[in-house]
Amino acid sequence: MPSMTSKGIIILIFNNYHITMKKLMILAAASAMFAACGHNASTKHVADAQDSTTANVDSMFYEGLLPAADTYGIRYRLALSSDSTAGFSLEEAYMKSETKTELVSHYQGKAVVKHSKDGAKTYYVLPTEASDSLRFLVVNDSTLRMVNDELEEPVGSQLNYDIKLVK
Repeated sequence: MPSMTSKGIIILIFNNYHITMKKLMILAAASAMFAACGHNASTKHVADAQDSTTANVDSMFYEGLLPAADTYGIRYRLALSSDSTAGFSLEEAYMKSETKTELVSHYQGKAVVKHSKDGAKTYYVLPTEASDSLRFLVVNDSTLRMVNDELEEPVGSQLNYDIKLVK
């Protein structure tokens, strides 16, 4: 058996410690990555857990990339039930670029249909959080436009707030 000097023992201990620390750092980084991806990449919110009525096969599908202040844009994919249930399923994806997603949220529930006082305009109000909703004006048979809390369209903006029928 070869003899070990104290310097050799210290190097051996350091190498084992280095390998163990490296494994621990990789494990910690992997755990953090999985935790971050599980938390930020896809969060699911159910607006009305009591109501299992959501968009079904007989749905109208809308999609569009809307402007956002701090990101490339927000891509909306909306399925609205075309029957009397008024169910919806919405995917809201915050985009880093045209093809890269930063954060995705999913919402399901029952859309509330509202009409203007004169009955000329129709709006869909989609509950997304306990105290928040998205609102869309029906522009025509193939276009919905995002509006504010007072159901007002963007004024003086050259930005596109429309989502278009895709099916």
